Amino acid sequence: MLLLKGGRVVCPSSGIDSRLDVCIDGETIHSMAPEISAENCQVMDCSGAIIGPGLVDITTELADPGMTWREDLSTGSAAAAAGGFTSVVASPATNPVLDTPGLIGDLALRSAGAGGARILFGGALTVGLGGQELAEVGLLAEAGCCIISDGGRPVSDSAVLRRAMDYLRPFGLPIVLRPGEPSLSGKGCMHEGLVSLRVGLRGDPAATEEIGIARIIAVARATGTPVHISHVTTEVGVDMIAQAKSQGVRISASTPARNLILTDEAIERVGYDTSLRLDPPLRSEQDRAALCRGLMSGDLDLVIADHQPWSRVEKEVEFEWCQPGAMGLETAFSAVLTALEGDVLTTLRVLSVAPAALLGRNAKMDSGEIADLVVFEPGVERTVSGPWRSKGVNEPLSGHLLRGHVRSTIVGGQVVFGAG
Repeated sequence: MLLLKGGRVVCPSSGIDSRLDVCIDGETIHSMAPEISAENCQVMDCSGAIIGPGLVDITTELADPGMTWREDLSTGSAAAAAGGFTSVVASPATNPVLDTPGLIGDLALRSAGAGGARILFGGALTVGLGGQELAEVGLLAEAGCCIISDGGRPVSDSAVLRRAMDYLRPFGLPIVLRPGEPSLSGKGCMHEGLVSLRVGLRGDPAATEEIGIARIIAVARATGTPVHISHVTTEVGVDMIAQAKSQGVRISASTPARNLILTDEAIERVGYDTSLRLDPPLRSEQDRAALCRGLMSGDLDLVIADHQPWSRVEKEVEFEWCQPGAMGLETAFSAVLTALEGDVLTTLRVLSVAPAALLGRNAKMDSGEIADLVVFEPGVERTVSGPWRSKGVNEPLSGHLLRGHVRSTIVGGQVVFGAG
């Protein structure tokens, strides 16, 4: 048995916030009490730390199969564990695309030995992520997929969206949709605004996202199918989602962790650092503040790490021509805790409880529950730097002072990161 001793247990699901010892027997929590005897137990000293339910990410690019120079199951799992994540959902944006059950079965077997965070799998909404022909979602569900998405690509055809929502409703799987309007975004490489004018880079207008959100809301209202809108980054987008929820539309929404800290001004300040070439782009300070308010109010439900690692080959070129996207698993927790000014309860809600609930899982600390836990020090401030467990080289938060240090991560009762 493993005994976590001397820590403060914070669990939004059970309403616990007190100093408790946590005894783990096998894969599950055996008991929690103010004082548990350490006899016959391996003891982990959690003094000065918080013990909470493990973090969950619903859309992680692991690039396996086909692009393992960017990431693979082992390195992605290790990076997730280092960031406090106990479960991540691998995006179907691989090569080949995860749109057939055979691929899911093979990856599930290989991921069992990854050794870090638990890896779950998302299935493709459309064949080849092409946005036109629906994939065999029923077979993907039978193969074990826990989410259906188009791998972070917008589905701009409203007819396809309508068919997808009608078809997917009986399966009960979460539908994760990325808003966008490809015909409008064009060749933009950062947020369209005053900063893009000053630095001389083509802008991607906020309207791209807002048109996509309006489309998803309209189709969700028409079909009654619950959907999750990911990658929300604009103030208007947050307001649209809040209004739709108030009208009874069955939607939830998430935003990338880094967008809670960084704005488009970072590109001007540091001089075309390609780690800041992101998709969606960094928006204005007004948008950033709106995202934080949305999380506090519940208009936004959860936060994604938006882990999109790239190698030097793809990133060390001109800003306009580099691949968009960045690492995120190892910094998401600290980014959220910092942006929310140390609000531990909300941080755990948006990074653990809400994403787990979307997957139909229970991120709860109680006797008999699976021991997926994170031990962290909320008051520790550190400057973000490597070395990284991910293969990626593109961490846009490098050099930033963030609060919150993950001390240990426990998956199914096993310590997969930190001291046991």
